[in-house]
Amino acid sequence: MPDDDENPSESAWTERRPLVRKVEAFDEGDAGPEKHSFCGAIYAKCCNFVPVGSMAFLNVLIIWLCFVNRPHALAYLTVYMIHHAYVYLFHVTAFSLVGQLKIRSSELMNYRELHDERILEREERSEVPHPEELVWEDLMHFVILPNYKEDIDILREAIDTLAISTLARSQMGLVLAMEAREPNVQEKAEELLEEYRLKFKYVMATYHPPGLPNEMPGKSSNTRWAAQRLWSFLDAEGMDKDRVVLTVADADSDFHPLFFEALTYRVTSIPDKHTREVTIFQPPIMHYKNYHSQPAVVKLCSLFVTQHELANLSDPSATPLPYSTYGIMSNLAEKVGGWDPDWISEDWHMFLKCFLNTGGQTSVHAILLPVINYTPEDESWWGSLMARWTQAKRHALGIAEMVYYLATLPQAIAECEDCGAVCYLLGRGVPIMYKMFAIHIVMGTYSVYSSINGPLLWWVWTHPEEGSLGSWRDFWMYLSLYNGIFCSVLFLGLNVLNVTLYNGIKDRIVPPAKNTCPPGWVYMYSAPHYLFMLAGATLMSPVMTTAGFLAEWIAAVKTAKSHKFEYVVALKPSAAKHKN
Repeated sequence: MPDDDENPSESAWTERRPLVRKVEAFDEGDAGPEKHSFCGAIYAKCCNFVPVGSMAFLNVLIIWLCFVNRPHALAYLTVYMIHHAYVYLFHVTAFSLVGQLKIRSSELMNYRELHDERILEREERSEVPHPEELVWEDLMHFVILPNYKEDIDILREAIDTLAISTLARSQMGLVLAMEAREPNVQEKAEELLEEYRLKFKYVMATYHPPGLPNEMPGKSSNTRWAAQRLWSFLDAEGMDKDRVVLTVADADSDFHPLFFEALTYRVTSIPDKHTREVTIFQPPIMHYKNYHSQPAVVKLCSLFVTQHELANLSDPSATPLPYSTYGIMSNLAEKVGGWDPDWISEDWHMFLKCFLNTGGQTSVHAILLPVINYTPEDESWWGSLMARWTQAKRHALGIAEMVYYLATLPQAIAECEDCGAVCYLLGRGVPIMYKMFAIHIVMGTYSVYSSINGPLLWWVWTHPEEGSLGSWRDFWMYLSLYNGIFCSVLFLGLNVLNVTLYNGIKDRIVPPAKNTCPPGWVYMYSAPHYLFMLAGATLMSPVMTTAGFLAEWIAAVKTAKSHKFEYVVALKPSAAKHKN
């Protein structure tokens, strides 16, 4: 049976609050007195400086301590490095292992049988079903596939993984969210619609027009337009939106064959409408589709990002956030006003918007059947690196969601009905804010802190006359030393888990091409694969952390000015290239 922590139930929500409040963020362009108070506008603008101010403060703090009091600097730095070791090494290693075991278990389940068994057991106990409960056939899935200038064969690969679902012809609709500004886009969409018309219950294409007011071209604005067209279609067809799940995907998302069965089971396992509407469903995202052709530093990024996301979904005490591909009830998406078209991080932003509009009740629950996608790729090794760098800079712009949360929080608090509701919202928001801080702010400081750690430990070790720590000097020195050793062991383990993860999904990965480096036989055996990855990861770790550091600083400086950014599409591989 599925784990309890993966299956939200009615008892998880003991108090019913109004589902949606209209909470809007302060915006640089509408901060006039007719919309917000002067103080509110100043507060909102100050929020723009929180990311860059936090990173600057933490970096200046450690440098200042190194000049003022090196032993105390070592103590502070050791605490920082232990926190980093726990978040990015110990937690990721431990719960990546847990996640991989849960994936193996999830792949063996028959979700339709589990659903029917649950119904049968209830009938045998003569229990009355919840009046808002849904059964298997009640649910309809619509997959929104935003894309712009994507290779048509890459789109076919993604759609084929949807079409093989047992629900495709009876309970699934495909929405091709096209950009009208793409040359020959209608011909491309019509070709796909004709090809897949008989493989889904519904197929449709939407064309997001350019130049709409208050919009930035990108996945969020395209998804918003597609969702609005879809809601009009649902109204015309008389469909109950409480029975519709929207799955927002990337154009290269490779879905597990059982994903939509598992999603149907999870949704129908939640008996009441309220709890369903405040639950977002998230599969693990694995950037391994073109694993064999990724440069070493890109492989390392894929390793860390994939296992970090898997660990957060596998740990019941963690605070996962939506990432790339996720499912959301249509009712909730429509009631909060859909996707905001001027924010670049559509997944985090939609979650935070729902979270604030529901008084902190929205949460993310795992569907532990992985979605695999490509990393950016160009014709040359250097081109692939630059394509991944372009994507990294765009991902780092998610730091603006800290600004959105802080700027919108006062209005969300004002909409709360009593002190208890305020405490609930704030309490639930603390781990979310910490999660964003740990991802973006820590990445914007780690290169500085890790560079200082070794030399500072050596200085304190060789200068016992600087005894401001007294009897605690040896404690902090050895704690710092042992933490470094512990991190090295965890790093070895993380690379082992990369190999086991690869072995579990290798049949969904594009096979290695001829005359590649390393040769394809390296990946056939775990030992050489592990040694190759370990060598590359060891050499490329400083490059990855430095690139992450620079990307976060670029994003933080941009965010200090505005949250509106140009959505730069990173180059994706062509399917034809990988077939050759």
